[in-house]
Amino acid sequence: MKSAFEAVLVLAAITVLGGCGGTPESVEEFDVELSKSSLSFTGWVVNDAGTQCTVNGSTMHCCPVGYAMIGAHVTNNVFKCAQLSSTSGARYLDTGTSRNGMHACPYGSVMVGMNTSKNHLACQAPGTAVVSEYVDGNPATTDSYPMHVCGAGGYAMSGINVGSNLYTCAR
Repeated sequence: MKSAFEAVLVLAAITVLGGCGGTPESVEEFDVELSKSSLSFTGWVVNDAGTQCTVNGSTMHCCPVGYAMIGAHVTNNVFKCAQLSSTSGARYLDTGTSRNGMHACPYGSVMVGMNTSKNHLACQAPGTAVVSEYVDGNPATTDSYPMHVCGAGGYAMSGINVGSNLYTCAR
């Protein structure tokens, strides 16, 4: 009986040490505040470290389909993405819209991805209307990752100034 118990302990140790027992970076969680947004989030949130998309010929890091960016750790290339209840139209590329002193998606749409080196944004219109925006930063709102995120109340990123660590946040 003792050898069977030892075998289970060894197998458990190998599983944890091999990374199989750790928490993945993309663990989904339910955020009650997001479900209160005028953007109509479902409440599911994921930290995404590698989803790729190609929008109008530009390949970049994007949130999974149906999700919008609510935060980013630009240095680590990790996005905090929240699932939208619905979207309107396809993702599209923005290379030059400027609002609030930063590159931004056209008013009424939110960021779903970006390529920092090319200053390209992937944008998408949510299924519900954007009714307000504000600029977050100085000091930046952060979460436990820690990463810069839009504030509580169900906001999504709609613009970014990487050099100044400022976001336009919309809901």
